[in-house]
Amino acid sequence: MLEDTAPPRVEDAEPTRAPREAPLPRLALKPVRAAGNAYSALFSSHIDRGRFDVVEFDWEGLGAKAYDVVVFHWPTEFFRPTSRKATLKLLAKMARDKLRGTKFVWVAHNLEPHDGGSMRSHATALMFTALLDGVIYLSRSSREEARRLYPPLRRTRELVTVHGRYDAARPPRPTTADAWANRLLFFGTVRRYKNAARLVAAARGVTAEPFSLTVIGTADDPALAAEIKAAAGEDPRIRIDIRDAFIGEDELERVVDAHDLVVLPYRNILNSGVALHALGRNKPILAPRIGSLPELQWEVGADWVRLFDGEISTEALEACLAAPLPGTPAPDLADFAWPKIGAEISAFLAALRRR
Repeated sequence: MLEDTAPPRVEDAEPTRAPREAPLPRLALKPVRAAGNAYSALFSSHIDRGRFDVVEFDWEGLGAKAYDVVVFHWPTEFFRPTSRKATLKLLAKMARDKLRGTKFVWVAHNLEPHDGGSMRSHATALMFTALLDGVIYLSRSSREEARRLYPPLRRTRELVTVHGRYDAARPPRPTTADAWANRLLFFGTVRRYKNAARLVAAARGVTAEPFSLTVIGTADDPALAAEIKAAAGEDPRIRIDIRDAFIGEDELERVVDAHDLVVLPYRNILNSGVALHALGRNKPILAPRIGSLPELQWEVGADWVRLFDGEISTEALEACLAAPLPGTPAPDLADFAWPKIGAEISAFLAALRRR
């Protein structure tokens, strides 16, 4: 005969514990956001927060397994180090974390910094690229050039996406023939490779009427700012506004909207945020036939992306002004929308993490 057993009282029962959720992988971005460049903030804000705990990268965490994935946007330290000895120490810390499972990714905005640091160091650049687990390219042409310069990248997992557009709260004005007045604009950080002085000199020779050029931006090189102002001479059609502080987003939108075409007279370029910023405000661009710009022209159309060969010149400006206006009031930038790009990047980083 079975002995009767009283059911356990509720207070005596073993409590039911909810399964503990594993912490999300720590994704460190260098940087999460940057002054004067909206790209990094757009990048970070479109990472899937259901997959990653996004944090700001700190050099103190390198070598201490503080992060699961590290994404470098502009790793100047490895391409143009101020101290090669200090950079070698950083590379050793990267190698230590890599052995512990940290994944390292480079967003290849440029194949080397345009300025900054004190020396070129192809050796440390090669060591850095050899330690990478993934590369995010913003164009197919940049991938091919990166592989040529840095052979270790030929064996690295990669994502080829596009440079996302810059959207704003205030919708841009459509481009229309009745409002066109040959108002040209150069904007952004003013550096020597961007060739603003030569643009200004070329603009003085333009005979089209009406015509004007505005150069607006920030510069930390007083000699360069003076050179650009001197190139303008007394030409009343040319306005130079070079400042010490970054231009606010609202003011920059108003400035872009007040012009008809944005000129990129750069001597070298790989990918261009200025180009996407201008196109996002429905402004066609004039740019050199280098880097990823021919690819951008193929994607957006030759009436929106107008290219010249060689250096910027009066002839290139006048040929652009003589060309027909874009056939649509706005370019088709659907493929440059950030939700799509963010989903691609998040999936790529998650797949790297699982390897």
